[in-house]
Amino acid sequence: MPTEASPALGAPDTWVAPLARALPALALGLLISFSQDHSAPLGLVSFGVFAVVTAAVLLAAALRADRAVRGLVLLQGIVTGLAGIAALVLPGGGIGYLVLVVSAWAIVAGALETVNGIRFRRARPAARDWLLTGALTVLLGLAFLLVPQDLRQVYEFEDKGQTISGVITADIVLVGILGAWAVIVGVQLAIATVTLRPVRAARSAEAAA
Repeated sequence: MPTEASPALGAPDTWVAPLARALPALALGLLISFSQDHSAPLGLVSFGVFAVVTAAVLLAAALRADRAVRGLVLLQGIVTGLAGIAALVLPGGGIGYLVLVVSAWAIVAGALETVNGIRFRRARPAARDWLLTGALTVLLGLAFLLVPQDLRQVYEFEDKGQTISGVITADIVLVGILGAWAVIVGVQLAIATVTLRPVRAARSAEAAA
């Protein structure tokens, strides 16, 4: 059965890693939320930048992690980096390419993080956050697969005597889902930062004693 190790600063068990992951996630969510352009190119470019930055955080955390968790975190970082590069090299790939890149990344990377959360749920305080983040990421991938790529819904309504109309398309829905996921995960990781910091301080005090 896995035993709890005393992780180095920056390892996935400490508050530094979730904080470093929360920042790009929140930046992605806010960018999409305040952008009027919810097109596939925006989704690919913004996701690509987010994924590359997150991959760097995961790889750095894996190098500082103990052997028990290093493998899956390292693999998660590699998968995330490849997804980010794939999104950035073909920003004009269209809605189908956006679905392919994001859904494949979300299901694989989310599953890896979920597995780590399940394995260490009784041994490491960070495991519950890995489990929650992984599950939310897998749900993102499934949501991307469930939205029809040819979705086109015309809407029209009256507001204060004016007729407002428009069209809801698949890229608008998918990029919006990506932004909502990023905000939720970013907030969840920020909360993890707050909850893990006292744990790190307690371990340091025990080590000093």
